[in-house]
Amino acid sequence: MTADHVNILLVDDRPENLLALEAILEPLGQNLIRAESGPDALKQVLVLDFAVILLDVQMPDMNGFEVAEIIKSRERSRTIPIIFLSAISKEDAYVFKGYSMGAVDYVFKPFNTDVLRSKVAVFVELFIKQRELQNQGELLRESQKRELELEHRTSLLEAEARSAAKLSQMNEELHRRQVALEQAMGARNRFYASMSHELRTPINAVIGYSTIMLDNIYGPLNAKQKEGLQRTLKAARHLLELVNDVLDLSKIEAGKIELSLQPVMFPSLIEDLFVTVRPLADEYGSTLSLDTDGEHFNIVSDPRRVRQILLNLLSNAIKFGEGKPIRVLCKRNEDGSAQIEVIDQGLGIEQDDIARIFEEFVQVSESKQPGTGLGLPISRRLAQLLDGSLTVRSVPGEGSAFRLTLPASLGDDAVSTAELAAATVA
Repeated sequence: MTADHVNILLVDDRPENLLALEAILEPLGQNLIRAESGPDALKQVLVLDFAVILLDVQMPDMNGFEVAEIIKSRERSRTIPIIFLSAISKEDAYVFKGYSMGAVDYVFKPFNTDVLRSKVAVFVELFIKQRELQNQGELLRESQKRELELEHRTSLLEAEARSAAKLSQMNEELHRRQVALEQAMGARNRFYASMSHELRTPINAVIGYSTIMLDNIYGPLNAKQKEGLQRTLKAARHLLELVNDVLDLSKIEAGKIELSLQPVMFPSLIEDLFVTVRPLADEYGSTLSLDTDGEHFNIVSDPRRVRQILLNLLSNAIKFGEGKPIRVLCKRNEDGSAQIEVIDQGLGIEQDDIARIFEEFVQVSESKQPGTGLGLPISRRLAQLLDGSLTVRSVPGEGSAFRLTLPASLGDDAVSTAELAAATVA
């Protein structure tokens, strides 16, 4: 069935009757489909849509009434109009049976050609109108679907636009906050540096004059005076330590720390540090031991910064080691890097506090030992600037082990990278 033509099914067991029907209906310009038996008609109805069926009543094997009953029992074909064509008795009983089978008309042979053509034309026109209505309904549904899709798309675009505007606003706010944070960090670092420089002079004066007085340069002191001056000297040195740590921290965060690359000899550097911290270890009752594989080796790094890191680790181990032995393990790894571990047998650190000990001004130990809370944060940052690492493992009640790992060589390119990264090391 084309878009401009509809199908009309002609059912009759006699070819001459089919030919006569085709001649009558040909002026309608539609597709005329032949069926020479009831089963043949049923097959055609299964595959094609028909505007009307002209069905002969008297056929062998399966008469028209039986064919109509089957057609009307199927969902696909039950609405197709059927016109019965009959040459048998015109009694009302036959006509009534035809209508009861679902026929829309019952025409007797011989029939008036113009009347039959007009009846068929009515059903053809009705079928075309129904098809047009269906097409219009489909178009309407498609239009509604497109309209809904357009509304949905518009809503999505509006939501995306709102999200983009909100994201842009958030980015601007984030940028403003970042700029403000950078300005605040810069101001803080400048304040730290200025404060540190300004405070060191009077603190050194206090330390110097206290030392002179303790040496009896201005005359002998009684016991109370000496005790007071010793406390003053101890407090001044602690304050100087804090000022120096703050100054180091400000330099690291400002990216202004300088690295001086030289050969760093192991274990000689650690042995020298033992001499430095021996008085502190004696004061706390701790012994110091150094374990090496007997090999002397060197790396290329900044010896001053390496000493600063290890001195802090040794001082902490002594202060928090509860007077127990302190071991230092020193070895060279297969890749030429240096690995130094400082091990104490003190209180240890809770697992939840391990990350916090590398935060600024944080002291998690229950010990009342003096400290600035900056030693470990500065040590880790210096280790990272030296392209190394500083880690810790600890068991509460058994002690802690801090491991410093430094590469075999820190080249000039790494130095410039370290200086650049100094401001962002966490």
